[in-house]
Amino acid sequence: MRKFITVVALSIASVSVAHADQLVFSAEKSGGARVAAIDYVSNGDAVAFDFKIDVPGGTDAVVNLKSCVAALPKSHAGQCSFAKGQIIGIVYSDSNERLPKGIISIGSVSVQSKAAGDLSVASFTAVNKDGISVESTVTDSATK
Repeated sequence: MRKFITVVALSIASVSVAHADQLVFSAEKSGGARVAAIDYVSNGDAVAFDFKIDVPGGTDAVVNLKSCVAALPKSHAGQCSFAKGQIIGIVYSDSNERLPKGIISIGSVSVQSKAAGDLSVASFTAVNKDGISVESTVTDSATK
């Protein structure tokens, strides 16, 4: 089911706003955990981006970030952390190389929390080689 949701989300992302970069966030509940895949649709202009994901249960949640940015292209590096009830992620290129055009898998996160609610993207910003924000949107296919 998760793969189907991701395919649908990526299909929507690829036709909805053809010129805007998109963070594709596909979350679902799996047993007591919430698992989310993070993908990126690039138009080829951005070199870096950051995102914040609100976590149900805030600081009491147990968050696994081991795979958060594990699938990045070799041209880019990234890091994720968990603070003040949010997963904070950043992806960048030391050489200012643009992200390749198309759909890029970024990674995944999992959260254990007794609190009700879903993971949700609080913010997302992509920038070009000059550090100027590029048009960007979020496609969120979190299951409720």
